[in-house]
Amino acid sequence: MEHNLIIANEIIIISLLLVAIIASMTLRHLKMPYTIGLVLIGYAFSEFIVPHFGALKPIGPYFPAVDIILYIFLPPLIFESAIAVNTRLLNRNLFPVLCLAIFGVIISAGIIGYMVSWYFAIPLLFALLFGALISSTDPVAVISIFKEVGVPKRLQILVEGESLLNDACSIIMFQLVLLLISHPLLKNDLSFLETSALFTSQLLTSFVGGIFIGVIGGLILRAIIRRTPLHSHIHHTATLVAAYLTYLLGDELGFSGVIAVVACGFITAQAASDWIGPDRREELNHFWEYIGFLANSLIFLLVGITIASLQDLSLLIKGGIVGILFLIGAVLLARLVPVAGTFAIFNRFTRHKVPFSYQTVCFWGGLRGAVAIALVLSIPLSLPFRDLIIAFSVLTVLFSIFVQGMTIRPLIQYMGLGQSGLLRKFHQLYGDLVTSRAAESSLEQSNLAGIINSAILDEYIRKYRENSQNTEQKVHEFWQEVHQNPDKMSVIRLFWLEALHYEQKQYRQLYDDGLILPPVYAELQYQTTIREDLIQSGNYHPEIRLYAPGSRYKVKIFRFLKGAFPNSKILPLYQNRIDIHLIFASVAVYIASCATIDYLESLSKWVCLDPAEITDIINIYKRFKQKSQTYLTSEKVIGSQNLRYVSGYLAERSAGAGMIHMLIHHIEEGIGDEKTLGHIIDRLIKEKYKARKNVFQSCGDQIVS
Repeated sequence: MEHNLIIANEIIIISLLLVAIIASMTLRHLKMPYTIGLVLIGYAFSEFIVPHFGALKPIGPYFPAVDIILYIFLPPLIFESAIAVNTRLLNRNLFPVLCLAIFGVIISAGIIGYMVSWYFAIPLLFALLFGALISSTDPVAVISIFKEVGVPKRLQILVEGESLLNDACSIIMFQLVLLLISHPLLKNDLSFLETSALFTSQLLTSFVGGIFIGVIGGLILRAIIRRTPLHSHIHHTATLVAAYLTYLLGDELGFSGVIAVVACGFITAQAASDWIGPDRREELNHFWEYIGFLANSLIFLLVGITIASLQDLSLLIKGGIVGILFLIGAVLLARLVPVAGTFAIFNRFTRHKVPFSYQTVCFWGGLRGAVAIALVLSIPLSLPFRDLIIAFSVLTVLFSIFVQGMTIRPLIQYMGLGQSGLLRKFHQLYGDLVTSRAAESSLEQSNLAGIINSAILDEYIRKYRENSQNTEQKVHEFWQEVHQNPDKMSVIRLFWLEALHYEQKQYRQLYDDGLILPPVYAELQYQTTIREDLIQSGNYHPEIRLYAPGSRYKVKIFRFLKGAFPNSKILPLYQNRIDIHLIFASVAVYIASCATIDYLESLSKWVCLDPAEITDIINIYKRFKQKSQTYLTSEKVIGSQNLRYVSGYLAERSAGAGMIHMLIHHIEEGIGDEKTLGHIIDRLIKEKYKARKNVFQSCGDQIVS
């Protein structure tokens, strides 16, 4: 019996995975978003295929979707998003993200509860229960569309950051309302203020406790990564264990498992950036992309299966079309109010305002999904109005996934936040040009000459040369079209973004080679991300600082301490650390600017563009180069002990990086003994991490100006 049960479960899992594979292959050729298609396929699979196969029948009438979604799929989904989030950009937008994730959920649940209670004549607490579970956003489909169309990173961080945190608030509020319903005496004994205080205390306890659990897990994981920088299998296993363990510990101790996983993910992302080389870091990212794909595929299949398994969907049309429209309108209004209110307040106190187009996408992109389904199915069977709340939830999720999910891409294009048609045409021409030139070059340099029929070889060379010439002609015609098109700035803006991406790659390479310190690298990447977001938003390249020795709050604190305690021994050490960081940053900016200028000049020739068209971009990087060079040759720096120390460190690390690159090249070419060369590379990498750690820790203590 037990053996048959194991086989049955195995068949179910294999069947779901096969469906996910087929869905992935099929939906790639359709314009329908992947996750939305999975819901449809999951519904059709459960409704039309499962009844005809005995081994699959457990999927139909009953499926443990609550535990599966909340405890199996949710932790890795949250962790995968957390380690991919730009924490510096999230910190910059923390106020609107927290307001939407906490107060937005509370306000949304309240509006939905009161409106549903009034229209459908059900007790307020039961309506609030529905409001609490339906207020968490699950924008997986939206984020995938964001990545496809290339929306500004700030918009993506607003939507993704909110979804990371609002699940916790929604779950806490749902549990509190369910507690008040289940214990009527408790409800009667508590006033509104006492109930609010109870909710606030539970929210704070869950958040603080979740952060505490997540930080402990993250620090342990950081220590593991730091001691095993070369072992990818340990990284994969340790991060997977940490994702589940922090969630389960947080949930078991009465805290927020969601917040615990988020905190652990943030620390892990920083640890991976600090202690893992580029190849192993890419392996870790690919591993979690696969885990995310697997979890997303199965979770949305289960949403479709769960909807199909509900016994009575007739309640979906309770109240007729007017009732359905009222319910959807209440949910949309409850989303609109906190979004508009949060950004209205935020824009009054910041120079970097959130534009109306961002607010619109945040409002319409607040999809509901798996968490809402899992919570509604966890309602006790004996609870009054359970079927009605399930019907409300299913209707809202279906509208959210199919209507909002299917229309979010056109909305992004309409708001001008995605790639224009002109830009897509350029990408197509660029791809054609690269492939035709590569084919021609490959044939000309091929070793086939003298071996195969020369006439046939020459014929293919002429063929691809003609393709290259035809494509070049199309590119020239394209640039003529650009000059006559009012949307031409979108293409010129492409070169700004290409320059920024190349600049970021240079910083990443310098960091991986051990030539810049972690805080310097983090700040340089942060500044380029800000510039990238402003350009994607339609602004021309701003005159913005390249590097700051710390956040504006740290700078203000330093100035205050300098004025209040001018003789403190800490201030010279802190100032000296800033000077060291500025030297590293200036060297990095100089190297990256030189490389980016060369790249832009080569790129313009490659795509048949007059370099004069991008003179403004090149001049910006020439000013960056000049500014960094001026600082490094200034009287303050040129004769300092700090510059001599940094110069020695950079020379040593440049030699080490050169040795590592050459050994890797020899391994790839099959030259020498791979095992011996691998041991040498491991030793050099450990020396790199040790040297960077030493200079990072000692730059404020052992170096004196």
